[in-house]
Amino acid sequence: MSKWQSGDIPIFLTMLALFLSFFSDKIEEFTSIPENIILIISCLIVFIPIFYWISGRLKHRNNK
Repeated sequence: MSKWQSGDIPIFLTMLALFLSFFSDKIEEFTSIPENIILIISCLIVFIPIFYWISGRLKHRNNK
C-alpha cells in the first residue's frame, strides 16, 4: 500500500481547506489574491472527498 491510505485523504483535504479559510485574510496580505477567491478554492477542496465518496458509493451499488 502507498503512504496515503484512501481513508486519510479526506481528513487531509478537509484540514487543508479549513486552514485556507482561517488564514485567507493573511494569505490575501502576502499574495494579493482576493479573499473570496481563496474561500472558493477552499470550498472546492472540501468537495473533492465528497465526490470520491459519492462515486465510490455509486460504483459499489452498481456492482451488487
